[in-house]
Amino acid sequence: MGLTGGFPGGEVGLKDFVAKNPPPPPKRTQTDGKASSAVVPAGRPRPPELPLFLPGMVVLVKNPNNAYHMYCGIVQRVTDGKVGVLFEGGNWDRLITFGVDELEGREKGPPMVNPKSVVLEALVEAMDEDEVAEKKKEEEGTAAIKA
Repeated sequence: MGLTGGFPGGEVGLKDFVAKNPPPPPKRTQTDGKASSAVVPAGRPRPPELPLFLPGMVVLVKNPNNAYHMYCGIVQRVTDGKVGVLFEGGNWDRLITFGVDELEGREKGPPMVNPKSVVLEALVEAMDEDEVAEKKKEEEGTAAIKA
């Protein structure tokens, strides 16, 4: 048997114990292919879902009631429903915990030096959408006049 790991009685005691207490028989499925009352996984288990935020991601605070509203930070740690975000200032760094629903992922990375630039980005996008809508209305109006 080899090493017994300090089993009482050494190899002989281990052999006697295994003879008196055989291992349980393996679980089998019924002949019709359905699982018996024992729980048997069906097929391959699915991989766990990835969290919304991973460490190193740049996130934006979307909660308007928070003092850090529209600030970008770097995710440091993720726990059950909470995300630790690091905000870096000129001579200060601050690690603050937020709920998952208070944050939004950001593909572009952090905004320019001033956090207001995130607000400006949203305004610029809205203005661009308004300009496109106005041009569309003008085209429809000129088409109606010609007809």
